[in-house]
Amino acid sequence: MNAVTGITKSKRAITRHLAFTLMVAIVLLAFGLRAYRLDHQELRGDEAATWVYSIRSFAEMLQFYKTHAHPPLYYPLMHLWFPLAGTSEYALRFPPLVNGTILVALLMALGARWFGWRAAAVVGLLATISPYQIYFAQDARSYTLATWLGVASTLALWQALKHSSWRTWAIYGVLILVLAYTHYYFFLIVFFQAVFVLWNAWQRRRMPWHYLAVGTAAGLAYLPWLIYAWGFLMWYRGNIDSPDFISAIVRPLLAFGGGQFLIPPLTWVNAGAIAFLLVWGGIAAWHVNRRALYLTLLYLFVPIWIVFLVSRFKEIFSERYLVLASPGFLLLLAVGIERAFRHHNTRLRTPVALLILVFLGCTVYAAHNYYHNPTFAKSPPWRDVMNYIQRKSQPGDALIYTAALPEIIYYNERAAQLPAYLIPYDVNTTEQGARDALQATFAQHPRAWLVPIPAPDAPVSRLVEPWLERYSARLDAVFFRAVHIGLYESPERFLRTMISQSVDFAEVDAPQDRLIRLEGFRFGKGDKALPTTVPGKKLVLTLVWKAYTPLTTDYTVFTHLIGPDDQIWGQWDNPPVRGTYPTSRWAAGERVFDQYAIPVDAQAPRGDYYVLVGLYEPTSGRRLVVLGESGQVEGDAVRLNQPVTIP
Repeated sequence: MNAVTGITKSKRAITRHLAFTLMVAIVLLAFGLRAYRLDHQELRGDEAATWVYSIRSFAEMLQFYKTHAHPPLYYPLMHLWFPLAGTSEYALRFPPLVNGTILVALLMALGARWFGWRAAAVVGLLATISPYQIYFAQDARSYTLATWLGVASTLALWQALKHSSWRTWAIYGVLILVLAYTHYYFFLIVFFQAVFVLWNAWQRRRMPWHYLAVGTAAGLAYLPWLIYAWGFLMWYRGNIDSPDFISAIVRPLLAFGGGQFLIPPLTWVNAGAIAFLLVWGGIAAWHVNRRALYLTLLYLFVPIWIVFLVSRFKEIFSERYLVLASPGFLLLLAVGIERAFRHHNTRLRTPVALLILVFLGCTVYAAHNYYHNPTFAKSPPWRDVMNYIQRKSQPGDALIYTAALPEIIYYNERAAQLPAYLIPYDVNTTEQGARDALQATFAQHPRAWLVPIPAPDAPVSRLVEPWLERYSARLDAVFFRAVHIGLYESPERFLRTMISQSVDFAEVDAPQDRLIRLEGFRFGKGDKALPTTVPGKKLVLTLVWKAYTPLTTDYTVFTHLIGPDDQIWGQWDNPPVRGTYPTSRWAAGERVFDQYAIPVDAQAPRGDYYVLVGLYEPTSGRRLVVLGESGQVEGDAVRLNQPVTIP
C-alpha cells in the first residue's frame, strides 16, 4: 500500500513539475512574442499622449487630471520610468510588455484554480498568441496593467471566498484599489465580482461581512480622488460609439478573437468558430466546475452589458476599453478546447477539433497581419513622414499641423525638429484667427510643412490646406499611407522671386471693364535662372492672379506649352487652384496663387519653348481678351516672358 502511495505521489510530483515547466515556457514565449517588433510600428495618438502627459511634473499632472479621463496612477509610474529607460518607442512600450506577460501568468494561475492545469496551459497559450492581447502588450497605455489587476483581484476574491481570512481579503482590497486608480473602467470588474459575491452569499445564506468591510475601506480610499475628478466624470459625454445591443455583444467577441486583424470572409469564418467554441466551452465548464463557470460568464458578459447600458447616455463603447473582460473569453475557449481532446465521443471530437484548428489558424494569420501587414497598422507612418521632412527641410522651415495629435509632436522632436504650430489652436479658434495664425507663421518662416489632419471638433481645421493652396505656392506634396503632407512657400517670398508680368483680362464685349489681372508667374521652385523640362515629365507653373471686382462667371484657365515649331507640346486646363476655387468666389482685390503641372509630350523636340496662358468661359468656350497698358485688345492669351528649354 505504501509503495502504491509513493508511486502515486511521485507521479503527481512529476506532473506538477512538467506543468510548471510548461507554464514557464509559455510565459517566456509570451514575453518573446510581445517583444518581437515592439518598436516597429509608430506610436498611435494615445500612446504619444502617454509621453506628453508623463513628462510633466506631478503638479502639472494633477491639474491635467481635472479635464481628462485618466486616473492618476499610470502617468506618474511612467514619469519615474523615463529617467531609467528613456522615451523611445521601445521604452514607452516595455512596461505594457511586462504587464502583458504578467497577465498570461496570472491567467494560467486562475485557470489552474478553476479548471485544472491542462486548461491553464491552454488559456496561457491562447493569451500568448492572441493578436488582441499582443496589441495591448505593445501599446503604451495602462490596459495590460488594468487587465492583469482584474485577473489578480478575481483570483484573490476566489481565494478569499474559499478561505475567509482577513489576509486574503486585504490582498483583494488592495488590488481593487490599485485597479481603481489605474483605469476608470475598474467598475466593470468590481460590478461582476459583486454580483458573484452576492450570489455566493445567497447560496450560503451568510452575510458577506469580509467583502463589505474590505469594499468599504477601498471605497473610502478612492473617495478623495472621486471627489476631485467628479466634475469631469459627470461632464464627459464620450466621443466613441453607442452601438445597438447585437453589435455591442458581437464586436467585443470578434475583437477578442483577433477579428480586427482579419477581413471578410475570413472574419466571419473566425466568428463562426468562436461562437461554437464559446458555447462548447460553457458546456465543458459546466461539467468541470459550475461555480467557476458562473464567475467566468459574469467576467465576460457583465462588463459588456454595463458598457452597453452606459453608452445609451454617453458615447463610451469601445472594444479597446473592454479588454478588461477578455480574460473571461479566453477562459471559456480554453476549457472547451482542453476538454474537446479528452471527450469520449469521437464523432463529436472530430468536428470540434476542426473548428479549433480553424480558430487557431485565423489567430495565427491575424497575428501575422498585426506584425507585418501595413493595412492593419495602428498609426500612419509618422516616422517616415518626419524623416522625409528632415531630409528635405531647410533652415528657417516650420511645421504646421491642423489637429492636436501628440504623435506629430513626438516624431517631430525626434526627427524633423522644426518649430511646430497648431492651427487652429483649439476648438474656439475662428476662421479669421486661423488665417492670422498662418500669416504670423509665414512672417517668421519662409517655408512651412503642412500635415493636414482634420480635427473632428474643429471644422476650421479643414480650411487650412485650401487656404494654403490658394494664397501661397506649394513646393512639394508627398503621399504616405493614410496621410499626406505639403510644403508651402510664404506669399511674400514667392512674390519676391516670381517673374513679374502684369496683364489684364476682360470680356470681349466689355473690354473697358477689367476683370482679372495676371501679376506674375514662376516655373518650378524658381531656383533656376533658365527653367528646363524633359519630354514625358511635367512642367510646374504657378500663376498669381488678382481680381479687380467680384466675378459672376466661373472661368477656366488654359496653359499651352508651345514649341519652336509653334505647335502645342503640352496643355493643361482647369478652373483655378486645381478646380477648388472658382473665380465666382474671388473677392475684389484678392490675390490667388494658382499652380499647374503641364504634361510635356514624350516626343517633344529639343529647343526653346514658351507658355501661353488665358481664361475662357467653359460652356461657350469664349475666351477673355488680353488688354494692353492703354486698354487696347491685344489678343486672347498672354505669352509668358520667360522661355523654357528642352535641352
